[in-house]
Amino acid sequence: MKPTIAVHFQYGSATHTGWFRTINEDRSLLRVGQTVKGIPYAAAALADGMGGSEDGAQASELAIRRLKEWLDAKAPDLLSTGDSLKRLEREAEAWFLAVHRELVEIGRGSGGRLGTTLTLLLLTDAVYFIAHVGDCRIYWLTPASRCKRLTRDHTWVSAQVRRGRMSVRRARSHPKRNVLLHSLGMGELPDVYIRSGYYAPGTLFLLSSDGFHDRFLPRSIAALLRTANSKGSDLQEMCDLLLTKALQRKSDDNISVVLLKPVTGRKNAKERLRLHCGLWLRRLYRCGRKLLSSLSSG
Repeated sequence: MKPTIAVHFQYGSATHTGWFRTINEDRSLLRVGQTVKGIPYAAAALADGMGGSEDGAQASELAIRRLKEWLDAKAPDLLSTGDSLKRLEREAEAWFLAVHRELVEIGRGSGGRLGTTLTLLLLTDAVYFIAHVGDCRIYWLTPASRCKRLTRDHTWVSAQVRRGRMSVRRARSHPKRNVLLHSLGMGELPDVYIRSGYYAPGTLFLLSSDGFHDRFLPRSIAALLRTANSKGSDLQEMCDLLLTKALQRKSDDNISVVLLKPVTGRKNAKERLRLHCGLWLRRLYRCGRKLLSSLSSG
């Protein structure tokens, strides 16, 4: 009798230097494993090095290498505890800041500067967790075909849009659209974007670098994901298709896409409602903490 192998996640990835670059500074990670309690989890990450040189590639390479080490050491135990979200937020933020400091020190030692973005997605037991710095993005497409961006760009133009000082359309073509306010290895300590929520089995997650999503309007990305997903293509074929579409748009930057889809998870409505309420309470707590911090510093 043939052995039965449980498949909990489907995934794919693709990358390209783009039409006008000779060095690919993007680095990605895909990891599937189990917690110490035997619960399946998946990790996906994308880092986009800065500077258009080997220094950018070195920075993104180091960030992904350190992330692999952190996941190997922490993830199986960290994702098994009852307060895993609270610990994840605390330890992921501390880890991001530690990588930032390491890149700063390496840059000082070599007389240069090493910088990279980094976006991490963790999926386990119907809950997603995001830690993010920079302008790579995470989108999701729900089983009901609702598409939404889950991250916030740490760019100057995005800050202007959020403050009502610039339109989204103007931001797409503004000369400063690629100027980052937060990154790892550059400037002051970055403000790590943390988000969590729950997902349903069959939800499709896309991680992309700006060489991909800068070529498309949000509705076009949603249409691409819906069309590819409806055809039942495997995720590697979908990644190859998304990469081809970006190349057809003459992307002038490195292009990277990662797709991750959980095919199992919690389906019980009461359990999902409990998770949902708990996650919202965590978000309210984080918002209150940031508000108190800003008031006290002001």
